[in-house]
Amino acid sequence: MYTLSAGGGIYEEIWRLNPKGGRISIKMSTKPDLQANDVIQFEYEMSGDKVYWDVSCADLHQPSEFTKRGFSVQPSSKDCPSISCAAGDEQCSQVHPWRLQEYEQLRQDMEKAWRTYLPTVDLQEALRTVRESRQVAPVNTSQDTKLSTEVEHHTEQLPTHFTEHSNAEDYEFDESQDFDNSIDGMGFLTADPHKAGYTGPQSGIAALKFLQSLPLYLPLNSVNTPSSLDEDDFPAARSQSMATVNRYIDDYFALYHPAYPILHEGTFRARISGALAKPRDGSWPLLYNTVLAIGAFVGDSNATKCDIPFYKEARRHLTMDVLEKGSLSYVQAIVIMANYLQKRNKPNAGFILIGIGFSMALAIGLHREFGMPSTSPFTMEIRRRVWWTLFVFVSGAQLTLGRPAVSLVGVNIRLPANLDDQDIAVDMEHLPECKPGPTITSALIAQVKLAKIANAVQVELLTHHVPRYEKAVKLEESIGNWWKDLPAYFNQDVNLEPHLELPKRVLLWRSFHLRIVLNRPFLFEAIATRSAISTSEGPIKSCLAAADECVTSICGFLNHTDSRKRGLAWYATYWLITASFVQATCYIYSPTHTMSPSWKGHLQQAVDCLESLGSSHDMAFRARNVLQKLLEQGHAVDLTQNNSPNPTTALSRPSRALWAPPPGAQNQAIYNPLSMGLEDSFTWYPQGMSNAELLDAAGGFMIQNFFEGSEGHSGTSPWMPM
Repeated sequence: MYTLSAGGGIYEEIWRLNPKGGRISIKMSTKPDLQANDVIQFEYEMSGDKVYWDVSCADLHQPSEFTKRGFSVQPSSKDCPSISCAAGDEQCSQVHPWRLQEYEQLRQDMEKAWRTYLPTVDLQEALRTVRESRQVAPVNTSQDTKLSTEVEHHTEQLPTHFTEHSNAEDYEFDESQDFDNSIDGMGFLTADPHKAGYTGPQSGIAALKFLQSLPLYLPLNSVNTPSSLDEDDFPAARSQSMATVNRYIDDYFALYHPAYPILHEGTFRARISGALAKPRDGSWPLLYNTVLAIGAFVGDSNATKCDIPFYKEARRHLTMDVLEKGSLSYVQAIVIMANYLQKRNKPNAGFILIGIGFSMALAIGLHREFGMPSTSPFTMEIRRRVWWTLFVFVSGAQLTLGRPAVSLVGVNIRLPANLDDQDIAVDMEHLPECKPGPTITSALIAQVKLAKIANAVQVELLTHHVPRYEKAVKLEESIGNWWKDLPAYFNQDVNLEPHLELPKRVLLWRSFHLRIVLNRPFLFEAIATRSAISTSEGPIKSCLAAADECVTSICGFLNHTDSRKRGLAWYATYWLITASFVQATCYIYSPTHTMSPSWKGHLQQAVDCLESLGSSHDMAFRARNVLQKLLEQGHAVDLTQNNSPNPTTALSRPSRALWAPPPGAQNQAIYNPLSMGLEDSFTWYPQGMSNAELLDAAGGFMIQNFFEGSEGHSGTSPWMPM
C-alpha cells in the first residue's frame, strides 16, 4: 500500500483480484476543486476495454473508507464516458441519486430483517462488537486472499476470562425418585444444592445467598425439609370415579386453559366422548392423563396428592417411541407434561422435556405459517396457540433457571387471534374478526409480547455482569410501553370473569417480576460496595417500586378473594418471594433507612399472605417461615440501631461488613462476595456471573446446605451496623 498526492487530495491504493480474472485497478477520478456534485469514478483495468463505475455517492473526504472496502484509489483526469458499465450493467451518468436511494432502502430492509429474525440482539451493540474486534484483529500479511468459512454469530457471547467458581460435576442431578420434595419446581428452599442442576444468572439461588451475606444468620434448622410425596399409597388412575375425572377436566379448562390455551376444549371433550376420533399415533393416553394431572393439581385447595396417579399413568406412555414420532398432539402432551413437572418439583426433568417438545415443534414446522387450501383456518389457529404457549413456557423456564434465551430466528407464525374456543370450528373457511373484549387467548397474546422483552433482558443479563445503565433504562421503558399498550380490560381495577381474572393477575405479576430481574443487579451492586440505597431515581428505584407494586397487587388480590386453589397459590407464592426478598435484603442491610418501615410492612403483608396460601401449597409455608425469621432478626437489629448513642449517624451508614465465613471454613475467600473484586464476581456464586447472578427469586431461592456445622453457630452476628 502506498500514497499518491494530486490536486490537494491524498489517496491510498491497494489491489484486489478481479472476480472475472486478472487484476483490477479501481481509480477515483475527480477535480482538484471538488464540489459536492462533481463526479467520482472507479476505473476497472481489465483485459480488454476499460469500463467505469460511478461512485458519486461516496465521500471523497473519507478515503480510508475506500481502502477498508478493498478499492484501489488514485487520481485520474478522465471524464465519465456515459457508457454502459460492464462491471454492473448499469448506465453511468454524471449523478446517480438512485444509487443513494438503493442503499438507503437496503439499509432499512436489513434493519427490519434484523429486528424480525434477531429480536434479542441489539444491532448497535453488535456493530460495536464487530468494530472493536476488527481493531484488535491481527493483520493478515499473506498475499493470497482466502475466503473464510467461519461465520461470526453475534447471538453468541464473546469468550471472556471468567470461569465458573465450582466443579463441573456439581451440576449433575437426579430427579428420578418420584417427587422427592427436597427440591422444588421454583428452584428455592432446596436442602441439597447438587440436586438443582446448573442454575445460572437468573436462577433464584443467589437471592438467599446474598441475603445470608448481610447482618443476619439463618440456620438451616429453621426450615423444615418437607417429606416425600411418595410416602402414601394413591388410588390408581383407572380406579377414579367418572365424577372425579370430570371435575379434574373442568378444573383444567377453568383454571389452566385460559392462561395457556394449548388445547381446543370442544375438540378435546369430543374425543373423550367418542364424537371425534382420538389420535392414532399413541399420544392420546399421554395427553389425556396429563390434562387430568394438571387439572387435579391446579384445582386442589388442600395440598393433596390427587394428581399423582394421573401423572404416573401418563408417564407410562412417555417412552422412547416419542422420539421416533412427531405430531401436534404429541407436542401438546409433552409441553403440558413439562409444565406439570415444574409445578411438581422436577424443574430439570421439565426443562429437558420441554426441550424435546420444542425440537419436535420445529420438526413438524409449528413455527411457520402455511397457506395451502388443505390447511384449514382452524388447524392453523390451534398451531399458533400451541407454538406461542410453548414459547412462553420455554422462555420462562430459561429465565427461571438462568439458562440462555430461546431464539425466534426463522419463526414467522402469527400470534393467535383474540377469540374464544367456541368462536372457531373445524369446518370454517375463514376465522372471524377478533373480539374487542377479553378471551381465553388474550393473556397468551400479552404474555408472548412480554416474553420477547424478557428474552432481551435475559441476553443483557447473561452478557454483562450488571446491565448497562442505558440498556436497562431502555428495557424498563419497553416494559412500561408494554403495560401502556395492554387492553383496558387488563387494568388492575377492572374485574373480569373468574376464569379470566387469574390469568390477568399472573400476567401483571409476571411484569413486576421482570422489572425486578432487570434492575436488581444495580441494588446488589450498591449493597456490595457498601453504598447507601438511593431510592430517588434510576434502576434501584425501579426495582424497589416493582417489588412494592408486586406485593401490594398480590396481597390486595388475595384479600379480596376466598379462592386458594393451588393454581393461584403456586404463582402467588412464586412472585411474592421475588418481591419480598428484595425488600428483605434492603431491610436487613439498612434497617434505619427512611424506607425501612415500608419494607417491614410489605414483608409482614407477604408473611400473612403466604400463611393463607399454605393450606393449598406447602411451599408457601416454607417461604413464610424464612421471611418470618428475617422479620424477627431484622427487628433485633432495629432495636440495636435505636439504642445506638448516635442514631442519626447510623441512619446514613450501611452495615460495617457484608459477609462472614462459617465457623471452621477452610477457605474464607470462598465465602467473601468481594474477595476477588466486584468487577469479577461475588465468589459466593459461579465466578464470571457476578451481579447478574443476583437475580430472580421468581425462579426461586434456594436454602442450600451452605454452612458446615450451621446448627452450632452462635446467633450473635459480628456484622452489626455501625
